[in-house]
Amino acid sequence: MATSKIPSVGTSSTASAEAEAGHPRRWWILAALALSLLVVGLDATVLNVALSDISRALGASTTELQWIVNGYGLTSAVLLIPAGLLGDRIGRRRVLAVGLAIFVVASAVGSLAQNPAELIAARTVMGVGAAAVFPLALSIIPTVFAPRERPKAVAVMTAAMGLGMPLGPLVGGWLLDNFWWGATLLFNVPTVAVALGAGLAFIPNTRDPRPRRVNPLGLLLTVAGLTGIVYGITQVPIDGWGAGSTLVPLVGGFALLVAFGFLESRTSAPLLDRRLIRSRLFVWPTAATALTSFVMMGLLFAIPLYLQAYLGDSALTTGLKLMPMMLTLVLGSGLSSRLGPRLGLKVIVPAGLLVSSAGFLALLGITPSSDYWPLLATLAITGLGFGLAMPPAMAAMLDSLPDGVQSTGTGLNLSVRQTVGALGVAVLGSILAAAYRAGMDAPTAHLPGAAASAARDSLGGAVAVAGRLGPAGAALRNAAGSAYLDGLHSVGLVCFGAALVIAAAMAIVLPRHAQTPRTTAAGKMGS
Repeated sequence: MATSKIPSVGTSSTASAEAEAGHPRRWWILAALALSLLVVGLDATVLNVALSDISRALGASTTELQWIVNGYGLTSAVLLIPAGLLGDRIGRRRVLAVGLAIFVVASAVGSLAQNPAELIAARTVMGVGAAAVFPLALSIIPTVFAPRERPKAVAVMTAAMGLGMPLGPLVGGWLLDNFWWGATLLFNVPTVAVALGAGLAFIPNTRDPRPRRVNPLGLLLTVAGLTGIVYGITQVPIDGWGAGSTLVPLVGGFALLVAFGFLESRTSAPLLDRRLIRSRLFVWPTAATALTSFVMMGLLFAIPLYLQAYLGDSALTTGLKLMPMMLTLVLGSGLSSRLGPRLGLKVIVPAGLLVSSAGFLALLGITPSSDYWPLLATLAITGLGFGLAMPPAMAAMLDSLPDGVQSTGTGLNLSVRQTVGALGVAVLGSILAAAYRAGMDAPTAHLPGAAASAARDSLGGAVAVAGRLGPAGAALRNAAGSAYLDGLHSVGLVCFGAALVIAAAMAIVLPRHAQTPRTTAAGKMGS
């Protein structure tokens, strides 16, 4: 296959011109990468609306349903750094293509699963493919786009990543209304196949021309430590913070990561390039995007439960009601690509976070008798703020990556984001649950033990108990809705405070402009 190369700056005036123009097929490349990110991001939430159908069809227990969802996120989170490291060594296009192929095959197999164990295994393997797609897709952007166009490209990629989560319930709901539960996975096959074909046709195979020696012990400690932490976090909504199934993996994972840090500080062949940790253009944008994931994931966890369990919305209706966040996220990403270079990181990132904080305050306007407008305001304003803040932060992070470690650095960034996002669901979910239970103590005092326990445990349980009580259940149902909204208001206040703190911190630590714009392709380009 014919290849093209973006030479290093300073070799000639022709080379400089080519570097400034970017790869001739860069927009086709961007389309293929964005489609890849959109589909693998969508799969993090698309099955959430199909769990009832899966339970009936496969006889899955509650624990099995939780691992049908969590297996995908757990595997992808812990393998991001190894996948990035592999891409830097043997070629980013090659690893991306293998990841997409794994994702397609596992999706097809999962759609035909006959029991929960087969579906959990398929979802876990899908997570392996997703782990290769996320960092490799993002790390290719600096190698094919010149600095002047890179903010637009990163805005498109950020929108694709952000759209996946809220788009999942919408796509899943439509597929369930028209087909069977397996269609939510089979949907991946043609879309990812198109992305795979386009990637093989258009994307150059960049890699590190002088790969560093891999430290096997460091790699093992990283994967094992992240596995413990992410597993422990995913167990919090199931067993609570004090359970052994939560504490043991959390403490063990943290200890392994401490051991990894100790090893990294003393080895001559560190797994992670030390320049990443020393670069404030890598560290602080990573912190900003990770903490944004914390509040965004928590929000997307809490709101659909209210829409479906209390208001009785279908999966498709829930997806449609989440659309304003998607639309304003795209709008904000477009605005950030125009305003970011003019205003600079120090202004645009904090400004976006401040906008999102106003959206969290709008949550306080949602009452049991309110219509859709307060929720619409929350979703639209927060989506706009995230769209303004995240692309410039991601672009600065990508520009800061030293030659040869684009995929490894991107994998580290995304691993931190996914771990903190899972922590957001756990922490904000715990706050929501605590407020809900406190509000349900009095309304359930007169109920029999099993019914009272079910009503206090969850909003869905309270609605089910209220339905069995006949006319007398209306008071319990209203009390449950009010208690859940009290928890949702608490989540909104925590997210509001977190957004303000993050915005203030970014205004202090971020430079006005990125001082290390990448103007050359990293590594060797070939077929």
